[in-house]
Amino acid sequence: MKKLYLVIFLAIGATIGLIIFNQFTKQFVEVSSYTLDKIKDMEKGEYKIDSNILKSSFYLYYNYDRIYQSIKEIEDDIKKLKNSHLNNSFHTGSLMLLKEYEKEFKKKVDAIHRFETLNSLIKNSQTYIPSLALRYIKLTDKPDIRYFLIINRVISTVFILKNSLDRSFLDELRKDLKVLKTYRFKNPEIQNFHNVFISHLNVFINNFPVYYDTLTFILEKNKDKEILNNLKNRFIQETNEESKVITAFSVVSTGMFLGVLGYLAYLLIKLEMNNRLLKALQRNLEQKMVTDELTGLPNRRAFFLKEREYKEPTFILVNVDNFKHINDLYGSESGDRLLVQLGSFIKSFIERENIKAEIFRLGADDFGILYEDLREKTIQIVEKLIKEIENHLFVIKTSDKGKEIDIEISINVSVGVSYEKPLLEKADMVLKYVKKRREKYMIYSEELNLTKIIEDNLKILSIIKYAINNNQIKLFYQPIFDNKTGKVAKYECLVRIIDPNGNIISPMFFLPIAKESKYYNIITKTVIEKAFERFRDADVEFSINLSSEDMTDEEIVNYIYHLLEKEPDVAKRLTFEILESESIKNYETIYTFVKNIKNLNAKIAIDDFGSGYSNYSHIVNLEPDYIKIDGSLIKQLPHDLYVQIIVSTIVDFSKKLGIRTIAEYVYNEDVYQMVKSMGIDYSQGYYLGKPSEKCCIGKNSG
Repeated sequence: MKKLYLVIFLAIGATIGLIIFNQFTKQFVEVSSYTLDKIKDMEKGEYKIDSNILKSSFYLYYNYDRIYQSIKEIEDDIKKLKNSHLNNSFHTGSLMLLKEYEKEFKKKVDAIHRFETLNSLIKNSQTYIPSLALRYIKLTDKPDIRYFLIINRVISTVFILKNSLDRSFLDELRKDLKVLKTYRFKNPEIQNFHNVFISHLNVFINNFPVYYDTLTFILEKNKDKEILNNLKNRFIQETNEESKVITAFSVVSTGMFLGVLGYLAYLLIKLEMNNRLLKALQRNLEQKMVTDELTGLPNRRAFFLKEREYKEPTFILVNVDNFKHINDLYGSESGDRLLVQLGSFIKSFIERENIKAEIFRLGADDFGILYEDLREKTIQIVEKLIKEIENHLFVIKTSDKGKEIDIEISINVSVGVSYEKPLLEKADMVLKYVKKRREKYMIYSEELNLTKIIEDNLKILSIIKYAINNNQIKLFYQPIFDNKTGKVAKYECLVRIIDPNGNIISPMFFLPIAKESKYYNIITKTVIEKAFERFRDADVEFSINLSSEDMTDEEIVNYIYHLLEKEPDVAKRLTFEILESESIKNYETIYTFVKNIKNLNAKIAIDDFGSGYSNYSHIVNLEPDYIKIDGSLIKQLPHDLYVQIIVSTIVDFSKKLGIRTIAEYVYNEDVYQMVKSMGIDYSQGYYLGKPSEKCCIGKNSG
């Protein structure tokens, strides 16, 4: 084992050494290439200077900025090279040549400055001399033909000499100058012209040799290009020598680690195999990060990435209505199979409609369709999609007593549409609005004022949080009267919260919002806790309302079981009120809960009975102790015969099963008398008693 550790240690050392050496080698190559490139750039700069100098000597007007730009670039390169790789011990010869080149280049630059001045003088004379010949013709009516021919010959010679740089023509100019100096004119203007012509010719003749020598020095006699070429060759030679040292070091290093190379190679091969595996896993992971595992469709993360690419998007958010009920009824596996089929169905629909769109599963039972523009067809697409989904029978496999069976399910969907970013947020807003209004679809619009609704919800949420943190969850108690004795028989516990300004907030405003937050089960537990505390020592029955969310929340259910077991005296006076609609919707879960709490001596009341479709068989199976007849029926009793028949049926049904009845919404004397006359056991309503923080008949309270 120790040998293995030693080999691994040496292998790591070898790897680190190789990495460092490779980095050094890479840096060496980069620096050498950089230095050589700079030398070559300087060579190119030299040729640019020479080329531009020649052009300036031929062209009448020339911009010297190009020449000085090249000079500056070479000077900058010299500075960079002096502070670079040439400073190491391998390149002392190159550094010396660079300094020598710098001196020669300065000479060349000085010569260029002189050349610029001389070139201007020469060009000025070259330009002015021909114009003087025309002036001579204008000054005299009888020109001296021989004089005129000499002037013209001088002009031609100046032009040829300037452009050919043949110094033999300079002797001809001097001869002509000598001849011209012999001329004298009586006419003062002609004599003045003659003197000016002679002076310009003198300037040209006197400056041209220096001009010629300077130009020759710049282009031919200066040693800078030769030194620069030597610098390049010397640098290449020194670099080769340096690379030999590096190569020798590499050979020595390789020899030193030869004993571990075999194992190192094995490790590297294994590492490479692992790297390939990791890359494959990474690709797979990246794909999984943007793919829904269940349906294989792009997921929520993929949607947010894709959303950025669309300029004029249309986004359709599809949600399955009451999907939780499907899961509760057939099981989560069947629900998953339904989602897979729905995803495939939406995808095939989009393909059939020839829409270039992307389909996403955004979580739970939400699917998204994203495409560019086509807004004029959106309503047609949405309506057709809803119709086809709701008319389709989805076949899911499930098992019954070990046998696999196929079940056909039809589903309803709701749709929210948004054209504005953030797409999902706004489509979700309008989808929730659609569900509340029980419509099929809607397109997001600022006119819907959904942002204001959300702001109000957030305000309510902050009040809920305040109430929880400051013990401002309060219980109000509404009395329920025995119709035979006319006395209070029990109290219903009703939750309220108090805002920071002391206002009492009704549950209709905050409970729906609380149910969508993490605070709902806290409110439920607080209500139960305060109800037990209030009625623990009171010799009176009381009731607490529970929702389906409470009865499917394992934490709340266990909390209730614990309290009922701990305080059996309170349990036998307690009634839990559950909504009829929720008892049917979540029947299996509710049934289990009801059986358990009845075993613990608590009672059950079915609330709002008769408000909608009443499933009598389910109610019978739950064996409730009370049925609370819905207020929408009770308030119409005095003047609606049809309602009287319905209520009478409920009362007869209840009496035969031994279930006691309670009339809600007793708001006046007529209703109260009608309720009593129909044999309803209890009455509750504002006419008899409003909810109040004060109650009640007890052992230790009056």
